[in-house]
Amino acid sequence: MEKRAPLEKVCVADTVIQACLAHAFTTEQEEVMGLLLGEVTVHHGCSTTVAVSSETVKVATTVSPAISTGAKSFGGNVNAPTPTPTSTSTVRKRANVWGAWILQRSVRRADRVEIAPEMLASASDEAEHYTKQVGHHTRVIGWYHSHPRITPYPSQVDLRSQGSYQQMESGWVGLIFSVFYSDATNRNSVSVHCFQTGPGETHEKVEIEIVPVGSMPLKSLPPCEVTHRLLHVFRSEVNAAVELVRRRCKDAPDAMAAAFALQEVQLYTLEKLIAQPTLRHLRACISYMEREVKRLEKELAAQNS
Repeated sequence: MEKRAPLEKVCVADTVIQACLAHAFTTEQEEVMGLLLGEVTVHHGCSTTVAVSSETVKVATTVSPAISTGAKSFGGNVNAPTPTPTSTSTVRKRANVWGAWILQRSVRRADRVEIAPEMLASASDEAEHYTKQVGHHTRVIGWYHSHPRITPYPSQVDLRSQGSYQQMESGWVGLIFSVFYSDATNRNSVSVHCFQTGPGETHEKVEIEIVPVGSMPLKSLPPCEVTHRLLHVFRSEVNAAVELVRRRCKDAPDAMAAAFALQEVQLYTLEKLIAQPTLRHLRACISYMEREVKRLEKELAAQNS
């Protein structure tokens, strides 16, 4: 009963939403993908238990790489209300998401993204790292990917990928971030959609609530390593692309010169897009914290005088 209980609601920390959007906004031409970290709880009427399943972590290493074909989003029944408990079943699952793990892509296209199995396996190690950091058991409980220039509704391939994960964990979370999208009135919008796969690979909308990370059941805040991870992943992808050109062109001088030139441009863009804004933000934060320390020291001195 618990293993197949439907997912009723997902609470996502605001820091996770920010991290996923930062990842999605790094490219307007290609989809990006990552995994979600947190916990799934089982609700029996008024009682609550934590769903612990070793198979949930196993799915990240054994299921074939997830592929998303966003070019033909499937919007079937997108206005359907969030499923509500019925009298035939009182067991429901809820998910708390407080971490995201950015993955390196093995295939980079406008309409799909593929992840190498070894990248998926690394998420299990990151979940263990989170457990130590936040003082609460953390595991891989879902995935997210972007839909650049199209709606946030899942394609048929998205639904099949989601369904394969749900075979191992019925509470598996699926999030789609629609970015760079303009409607018929040329109005830009950014949206996030939470979904699961229903019977017959149908689309089921799941209620999502964005909450402050401080409201999560954690003893300490999750690590803030998004910028470092983004830079690491993108540098690895750029270097892998150059190596692919080298193998295909057998070190042809013209091809390698073009590849290295593109590599320099992409790394420069990454520095301008991610590294420098983050550095400015950190400098501003340091200045703010220094002022706060001085203010608190004055208050403490006044209380002791």
